[in-house]
Amino acid sequence: MKTPFATTQTNMMRRAGIDVVGDIPWGTHFCLFYDTKADLLETLVSYCKAGLQSQEFCLWVVAPPVTREDALEALRQAVPSFDRYVPDGGIEIVPARDWYLQDGAFDLNRVIAVWNEALRRASARGYVGVRVTGDTAWLERKHWKDFGEYEDALNESIANQRLAVLCTYPLAACGAQEILDVARTHEFAVTKRRGSWEVVETAGYKKAKTEIKRLNEELEQRVIERTEELQKAVEEIRALKDQLYEENLALRDEIDQASMFEEIVGASPALQAVLTWVAKVGPTDSTVLITGETGTGKELIARAIHKRSRRSGRAFVSVNCAALAASLISSELFGHEKGAFTGATHRRLGRFELADGGTIFLDEVGELPPETQVALLRVLQEREFERVGGTQPVRVDVRVIAATNRDLKAATASGAFRQDLFYRLNVFPIDVPPLRKRLDDILVLVEHLVRRYTRIAGKNIRSVDKKTLELFESYDWPGNIRELQNVIERSVILTSGDVLRVDESWLSKKPSQHSNSVELSNVRGSDRDEERKIIEAALRGSRGRVSGPLGAAAKLKVPPTTLENKIKALNIRKSLFKFV
Repeated sequence: MKTPFATTQTNMMRRAGIDVVGDIPWGTHFCLFYDTKADLLETLVSYCKAGLQSQEFCLWVVAPPVTREDALEALRQAVPSFDRYVPDGGIEIVPARDWYLQDGAFDLNRVIAVWNEALRRASARGYVGVRVTGDTAWLERKHWKDFGEYEDALNESIANQRLAVLCTYPLAACGAQEILDVARTHEFAVTKRRGSWEVVETAGYKKAKTEIKRLNEELEQRVIERTEELQKAVEEIRALKDQLYEENLALRDEIDQASMFEEIVGASPALQAVLTWVAKVGPTDSTVLITGETGTGKELIARAIHKRSRRSGRAFVSVNCAALAASLISSELFGHEKGAFTGATHRRLGRFELADGGTIFLDEVGELPPETQVALLRVLQEREFERVGGTQPVRVDVRVIAATNRDLKAATASGAFRQDLFYRLNVFPIDVPPLRKRLDDILVLVEHLVRRYTRIAGKNIRSVDKKTLELFESYDWPGNIRELQNVIERSVILTSGDVLRVDESWLSKKPSQHSNSVELSNVRGSDRDEERKIIEAALRGSRGRVSGPLGAAAKLKVPPTTLENKIKALNIRKSLFKFV
């Protein structure tokens, strides 16, 4: 990737030796922000190598962590027959404090005079010009203002001179204001972070792009070609950013969820039975189907299985099948080729490829449309699939863990879910008990959640009111642990003392077992009109509320996030039902 820069001083272009920069004219004054010592050495070695090969005198002013010996050794490895340049005087490497400071003081006029003297000597010895680089790692806060004035003065001093200057700044020593100050005093700036380049657009850079149009047709053609290359590279970078985002889903999930052993709290017989099954199936590669009501922690169980497996060092990729649009779910799971559909400007890996060697967790698997169920069945049977728009099979080594709050047996009987896929998923079923069957865990869960939200809120809650605990233990928790979390978080926010109390009105009565509510999951996704009628009826009964024990999601027996996605997809306005 190359981007040419030019100024009006001269059209004699020089090879910078830095791919992202391309060619530069004499009189160029630019800067590099670097992250690591390796970033700095790699850049400056290429910069000096290009100068030596162009018969330019090179001056390298080094500062810790780079020493003169580091620079010499790096140049010897990169420049053929480098040792002949040192005795010939083709390159000088000097410590920054010896170059910039005299008796501990910085004098910009003295330093600029030394630059000019170096140029005069180089010209007298027959060099075509001088190539300079100086590092600022030595720069102390007390010298910053003077050094900024020196950078300004250097712009005027090297104008129309056969001299190019690259100043280098360690990113670790620069805040946002320092970066702006430095960028202002240079024609353009580039950043290198662990091998990755970025061009910083400064006023000088924008001016250079405008002035380059005045060059001859040959140079103008080069600008056009390189601009096209840059645009293509930006598209590739965007594609790589998307890929990187997908590949790091597992890491972000781990950060959000913390450790699974911290999240699975309780010692009730019902929970211990589940953990016993987890311990047995974890080390195997068997497919697992986790069932249970919404809010019971099915994903935590899936993570626990992954942690117990031989795949624990690889990715855990979580996919909420209900949150994906039916038209895009195949692309999301299996990826697509460039041009597969409108907007597919590049090839993209799907979640199954990103989970290769690890585990993929398919939450709300019962929401998959029929055509995606067929593709999933093929993956489970043959361990291969084709990307959308592709013709070549892609093989993967992935463990599949699925979860649902639906009755998949009933769904298979009604034709909403493939029977063969159900049996492929149901190799090792685990049913996560609802919170009402884990009453022994209420106290320890409350203590755990109070500690968590107290720490987040910065409060000092020392105990829980006895009546509150009795209320918790007598309540059926239709929303399970998710509902308990919400109640505890709300209580911590509202508590002003050191004893946590809960308003009984926050907890709804257990819905009647003879409620005439309809399970939304029993409606085929293709019947949008029927789906809309059911959702609107539920919203009317809950006055537009989706979450909570009296919300529409509870009435329809689906997770609130799933219902929100369906409301958005059907373009239903919740506000219309608030005052019905």
